[in-house]
Amino acid sequence: MRSFEGIPNNAANLERLFEIHAGVGFEANLPRLVEATNNISPSGEKFTIGPTEQATILGAPERAASFMSSADARTLKSELDKKVETFNNEILLASLIENVNIRGRIIEYLIAGEDEKLRSELVQALQNRSKGIPAFKTENALGDYQRIFDEYYTETDVKTKIIVLSSNPKAYNIDKMLEFLACEKSVFMFYFVGVDVTKIVNTVLVSMFESNLLGCTVVLRHWAGRNSRGVTQFEGRTINSMIKSPTFAINQYDSVAFLRKLIAL
Repeated sequence: MRSFEGIPNNAANLERLFEIHAGVGFEANLPRLVEATNNISPSGEKFTIGPTEQATILGAPERAASFMSSADARTLKSELDKKVETFNNEILLASLIENVNIRGRIIEYLIAGEDEKLRSELVQALQNRSKGIPAFKTENALGDYQRIFDEYYTETDVKTKIIVLSSNPKAYNIDKMLEFLACEKSVFMFYFVGVDVTKIVNTVLVSMFESNLLGCTVVLRHWAGRNSRGVTQFEGRTINSMIKSPTFAINQYDSVAFLRKLIAL
């Protein structure tokens, strides 16, 4: 390939391209490998988008900008921040776990989980290192935290970013995202929790259409099965910068162009 997602495939971009590849992992690669095998039919189904759905999807950036300037956005941020404050010590303990998937799932559950008994068990296991982490399963849903306001139906995905580690966080399944954005009042947000060795650096609630975030969103179409539009991930260096110096601007033209690109996949 001469280029990948607009990034020239040359020595100067080796580290950047490798981080994108490393962020996919075997689990995300498996469906594509299975479907490439003889006599195995592709599973899943692309989200079908008609004129009504497309109009609602393309209105998502405007809804996001309206939400970001509302009191509801401040309420959502406050609710999530209180969870982080409550479980500050446990989040720092969990950040020491080497397995990136387990680490992320635990922190996300501490912040956004609904089963208080399970959350209590996780807290006890983190505080008492002699105990193993209890087995638990998280739903493969689009977001971790749902909040319905009068004017907005929000889903928020909680993402932990260990500042000292180089990694590209997974973002979202494109078909699931388009299906959600086709709902009236839908607004999708990311809540980034930046952690270093000794403290939580910052928490940032930001729209999926924020200009810097949109600019570092990588579409991984070629890793997807034939009946899928694929998935996305974020370039980690931009996330680190956003956590340290948050920005919230949304470019409507660029956002709509990006959505049209996803719809056309």
